[in-house]
Amino acid sequence: MAAIKMDWTYPAGAGDAGIFEIGRRLAEALGRAPDVTRFTYDPRDMLRATREIERAARGGRLLVGFQTADKLSVEADRYAALIAAGTQLTVWATGPRPAHPGLAALDYRSIPADSHRVRNQWFLVADGRESIAFVSYELGDPASFGIGGAATPGKRFVGFVSDDPGVVDLLVREVLSPIAAPSAPSAPRIPSAAALELAESSRLVDAEVPPGAGSGSVVVAVGRGDDRAAVLVALALAGRGNRDLVVVDRSAEGFASPYTDLRGDDAYRPDADTLFGAAVAYGEGRQRLAVYLEAAAAAGVTAGGWFPTHAGYGGMAEAARRFGGALFVLPPDAAHPGLAERLRGMVPERLRAGTGVPVIVAPPSPAVSRG
Repeated sequence: MAAIKMDWTYPAGAGDAGIFEIGRRLAEALGRAPDVTRFTYDPRDMLRATREIERAARGGRLLVGFQTADKLSVEADRYAALIAAGTQLTVWATGPRPAHPGLAALDYRSIPADSHRVRNQWFLVADGRESIAFVSYELGDPASFGIGGAATPGKRFVGFVSDDPGVVDLLVREVLSPIAAPSAPSAPRIPSAAALELAESSRLVDAEVPPGAGSGSVVVAVGRGDDRAAVLVALALAGRGNRDLVVVDRSAEGFASPYTDLRGDDAYRPDADTLFGAAVAYGEGRQRLAVYLEAAAAAGVTAGGWFPTHAGYGGMAEAARRFGGALFVLPPDAAHPGLAERLRGMVPERLRAGTGVPVIVAPPSPAVSRG
């Protein structure tokens, strides 16, 4: 296992030469030079590589980045045929899943727009009988990112093809694995007394899912106000509805991104695309958040923590988009937000109207079941 977590983000402003920085990072993460890696700049070569990998992966597993749902729509018949041939297919793209009957079995991952992250690029990874990875970064004007085909005038791509098992493993394990709390380097902690009390108290809370909520996760805001009350309600709803719980720690809102790496080669540092567990929260000095995550585990609820990438409304909306939020739970203070919270957009009506996701404001003392 690599001791250093690979940074797949394309270097800003590096131009074509940035791909060699990607190669350097690969070598650092692997502890050796990546084997049989071919760097390419010609989109025609990239398209030929794409078709070859699609044919080779037929009936196996194929992970594909389309950049946008519109590009997948253009290729819908081809990919429907791959699914019909038994291919286990997972696709990443911005926008909603294309309405094509042959793509019903597709594992579709809708992602936020970003012109630097590798999930938003053009890539194919097959890790079956013939493991291979193709990654192509689009360069140029961010305003036209993902618009048009590879041969569109003004489009520039730079990337590589590698059959190095280590490179394929890095992509699958660190980038393309399903969102889940990563394993921590330390032994599991025994839940604190506070966490066990929260878990037990949540089982007694009377709470109902409001009309219009989908089947996705419960997203609860903590780190501001009486968040204990919100956690109790969120745990109750998640536990009874067999829903995942996303705990957004708003105390991480600030001038800088909470994901700025200040600790060097720490493979277990938080990542904006992945929920983390209690061990990571403790490592980040977020003890209150860690207790909430321990409480969820004690209550039998699958949960993960997340630091918001934007303040207020923007961070909560982003959490719902990234992690399938179907319901927001806010602390009691949200019923009468102060000026600062209003400026951050943390008004329940705005959150509900802007995201289409129902909002529950937890009462200061959640009602308990007497049954």
